[in-house]
Amino acid sequence: MNWIDSHAHLNDPAFDNDRTSLLTNTLPQAGICACVEIGCAPNEWKPTLALAEKYPSFIYAALGVHPEYAPQFQEQHTAELAQLLADKNVVAVGEIGLDYTCLEIANKELQHKTFEQMLQLANQTQLPIVLHVRREGEDFSAYEDCFYQLKYSWKGVSRTVCPGVLHCFCARYEEAKKALDQGLLLGINGCFTYKKNEYIREAVKKVGADKIILETDCPYLSPQGKRGTRNDPSNIALLAQYIADYLNIPLEELSRQTIRNTKALYLLP
Repeated sequence: MNWIDSHAHLNDPAFDNDRTSLLTNTLPQAGICACVEIGCAPNEWKPTLALAEKYPSFIYAALGVHPEYAPQFQEQHTAELAQLLADKNVVAVGEIGLDYTCLEIANKELQHKTFEQMLQLANQTQLPIVLHVRREGEDFSAYEDCFYQLKYSWKGVSRTVCPGVLHCFCARYEEAKKALDQGLLLGINGCFTYKKNEYIREAVKKVGADKIILETDCPYLSPQGKRGTRNDPSNIALLAQYIADYLNIPLEELSRQTIRNTKALYLLP
């Protein structure tokens, strides 16, 4: 059975000792047919493209500025990023958005300014977006602020029926519904499997498998049963089993649906 990891950080130093064997042996044997590598800071963009170039038709690239790295984004980076987004291996602008857990690093004003710049690049390139939204505690205002900014600054994508994904979905059905209303898919990862996160599972059940894609966000967020160990795309199968069991659908159906959704989002062959 095949799977796509729609959001990975395989250039992370956690993979330095076994990256080649992982990509050439472990992942194909685990049924992983493609991965989307995220370059979310200026110093990550070219290494992300290099990885995609080294593993054509297996690794694809998304480039942007994560809100935590907003202080690193300088005026000269705008033209550089615009040029890199034209690369044939780039499938999205991301990950971008708002993160209110790191306000001591990047305040709200800076985050919103950088997010606006990323949305303008997405508008210009007509690439889908990979959206990162993280709240502080029980305060969901990061989602409200993000959806508001999308409504007034984002034109979406005319070339695909799936203009973006709300990556690492960790919110309620209320936020899921607002994301879907803007045409976004939900990126589901190991957070779905954690015992305390029943509200995430209930939201996904209401949304349905036709509105989700699978991701690891590796090397982070290993699924239940492997927490505390390095995550990698081979764990998609374990994540998928959790989801299929909870939604009471055949695993094969989940594979077909999530691959179809991911290909539609990123226009993968």
